[in-house]
Amino acid sequence: MGLVGLPVQDLDLIEECSKWLQFHRLWGRLPDLVREELARSLYLLKAEAGTLIYSEGQSSLGLYLLKWGAVGIYRLSPIGQSLIRQRSAGELFGYVSLLAKTGSVQHQTQAIALTASEIWFLPQHQLRQLLHQYAEMEHLFNTLLAQDLNTFSTRIAWEQQRIQGLRDYICAVPAGESILGSSKFSQKLNDKIDQAAATLQPVGLQGPKGSGKTFVAGLIHSRSGLVDEPFAELDCAHLPQSANGIVNTDLLFGRDGHKAGLIELMERGTLLLCNFQALSEEDQTRVANYCNTRHIQLNAVPNEIPKIVQSWVRIIYASPEKLMLSGVNGMEIKLFSLSQRRPDIPAFANHFLIQFCYAQNRPLMTLAQSDLRRLISYAYPGNLTELAAIINRAVTMTPIEQILIPEQALWSVQSAKNAFRVDLLTQIPWLRSLLLSRWYPEGLWIVMMALFLPVTLAGFLGPQTRDSSVTLNFFWAWWWPGYLLLFIFIGRLWCAVCPFMITAEWLRRASLWLFPRQQLPWPTQWLNRWGAWALFCGFVVIYLWEKLWDLPNSAYLSAWLLLAITAGAVICSLIYERRLWCRYLCPIGGMNGMFAKLGMLELRSSQQVCGSQCSTFGCFKGSDATTVEFADALSSEGQATGGCPLYSHPAQLQDNRDCVLCMTCLKACPHRSVQFNLRFPTSDLLENHQGFWAEVALLLLLLGGVLMHHSQRILAVIGYPSVPVDAHHFWSSAAIALALLSLPALATYLTHSLARQLDPGQPPYLTAIYAYLPFTLALNLAHYVPAAMTEAGKILPVLARTLGFSGVGLPILTWSADVAAFMQGVTLLAALVFSIYPLLRITQRTLLSNLPHLGLMVVLTIGGFWLFV
Repeated sequence: MGLVGLPVQDLDLIEECSKWLQFHRLWGRLPDLVREELARSLYLLKAEAGTLIYSEGQSSLGLYLLKWGAVGIYRLSPIGQSLIRQRSAGELFGYVSLLAKTGSVQHQTQAIALTASEIWFLPQHQLRQLLHQYAEMEHLFNTLLAQDLNTFSTRIAWEQQRIQGLRDYICAVPAGESILGSSKFSQKLNDKIDQAAATLQPVGLQGPKGSGKTFVAGLIHSRSGLVDEPFAELDCAHLPQSANGIVNTDLLFGRDGHKAGLIELMERGTLLLCNFQALSEEDQTRVANYCNTRHIQLNAVPNEIPKIVQSWVRIIYASPEKLMLSGVNGMEIKLFSLSQRRPDIPAFANHFLIQFCYAQNRPLMTLAQSDLRRLISYAYPGNLTELAAIINRAVTMTPIEQILIPEQALWSVQSAKNAFRVDLLTQIPWLRSLLLSRWYPEGLWIVMMALFLPVTLAGFLGPQTRDSSVTLNFFWAWWWPGYLLLFIFIGRLWCAVCPFMITAEWLRRASLWLFPRQQLPWPTQWLNRWGAWALFCGFVVIYLWEKLWDLPNSAYLSAWLLLAITAGAVICSLIYERRLWCRYLCPIGGMNGMFAKLGMLELRSSQQVCGSQCSTFGCFKGSDATTVEFADALSSEGQATGGCPLYSHPAQLQDNRDCVLCMTCLKACPHRSVQFNLRFPTSDLLENHQGFWAEVALLLLLLGGVLMHHSQRILAVIGYPSVPVDAHHFWSSAAIALALLSLPALATYLTHSLARQLDPGQPPYLTAIYAYLPFTLALNLAHYVPAAMTEAGKILPVLARTLGFSGVGLPILTWSADVAAFMQGVTLLAALVFSIYPLLRITQRTLLSNLPHLGLMVVLTIGGFWLFV
């Protein structure tokens, strides 16, 4: 509300004004005639608190005489608006410039009503007329002017001292800005800032370094009634210390007779004390007393009584740990680290991006979603300060003609979980498009089923010998060796195109279309406890069936094995939702999951991105199509899906065991959180691996399976060359097979017991046994190498003979048995060499402490040479 003026024309009002002047300490000295003439010339002005009466640089209009209320006289300076003097009832102001003899003079200060006030106003021309007519008035004004000029000179000198002392500590106020981000924390913090700004009580800020304490304190200041006063910051950790570690607080409190402290220099405003914990308890108590009394005791000169000065500075104290000012009625605001505010990182990053683009005078740039994923996944030891430095460096490194910041510009932003990994979806852009397309994986299902169905039928209807059955050739010469070899490179990818699963999925869809129903949820508690053991038992049965009934040389029995596994998948898929069989009960799937831990590829997603940006979790639960909003988005991202078929969330995957690389999560994710990483082989075993006994049993079973496959040679060595191992001698043959299957468990357990005797620091057997996983895969692969090299290349003649033709003259591509033996040897030696590093990492012990395990691996290598080569 502005000034409201009324001329003093009413006789009663003139008489009231004359009496008021009569009892005034200065105007009462004037003759009655002069007072009455003055009373007739005055106007009564009314002003609400905060009303600007005149401003600096405005032409002087007249004289102001404060009837009642309070008015502040201010002057603008480099440190903000400084209060020169406060006028109270009965005092004059605005008259200094009026005493100039000629010309229009401007105000050098500004006047603001501090409270609701009434002011007598005398226009300039009438003042000059009265001064000309009455010498008494001129004498009075000369006396006042001399007094005010002396006061003003003293104040100006003090202002110069203030400017000099505060220059290095004044901070810019974030005018018009607010807390960035839309998270609950940001909203709550914004409310707390408003609460703190509504009062002038002290505020405590608790937060780690770089968490934005100065910014928050500036917001509190800018939203408070002190917005026109100085805002300064002092880092208490940088205060000088004496040789005995005592902090010198002269800069804060001042010292009598020496340099004034910041609290005294500021007079009014907001002072942020960073690292408040660096002050002693005594100094913290002095600050608390000041907050309560507005009087600060200066540091005393020896043998003198300390001086006490008054000021009206609001204190905001900040510390990385929780601190309370004893006896002070203030409020506490906790600031979290940036890693705890991940939902707000995109907003902060874009804020800094705009800021630095403007600072470097370049077009506004954008961040790709892969950039945001890296930024969100990073830990930020330096919090917001570090994020700002990262964005600034990225803007500087990006060529001026480029709008999208490349991921390489964020080279320093690396999550610990992504160490030694390369995201193929980022490095090979067309791969993302391929995996997002409808051709993956379901487009491959048609090709797979076009092979599976005729190959399986040929096992029942075609020739039964190894050289004439396409079923035996595909299953034992192509699938097994190729399947085992690919584990090293692509992990469990086979499960995404597995014909057993495809058959079950197609039949499930058909049954739900014909008979709509709600399928049963998984009995997860039972499956988690017993599912892997049921899988293990299934593999034992397969091994016995393979050995005793000679499946590698029986086409129809091999076909029955394929149908048996398919039947298990179909039954589970018709009853239960998604792919229970694949995750818990499939023997082949269990082996796949275990060997996939050795793979060089992994599918993961950023826990930080999923937790902070996603609210639908469509990759896990399934969801409708989601709108994708980022610069380099593809139209195929954020697809509608039914969720992960194995009920795995990619952000929670600890290893490759429960991921079939179907890419459902990649298709569903609208935030590009999913990563398809190239990594170091065996990484799952080296990074906080958690094993379990059923899987260990399967590992040892597969290791023993190599011995079982060569049972006749082992029996010959121990003196029983003629003992048959077949279905006609079931009980004795089963006992021999089970004994050979159990032998690795006994050997590895005794070896580990010896290792623990030599070094009690060895990890438990459950942990150490996974060091033999690479050996298990290598021995099984070496077993199938001869079939791959001497038989797989005969697929065309074999196919011809399956169809009833001779196959003579058709091309073949095979190697001799000697070349196959050489490759078996290379495989065994490679297994020995590449098992040493995982052994040392898994056990976390020295090479000397692992001598028993190394000795057993050497024995396995020599035994493999003896069996194969």
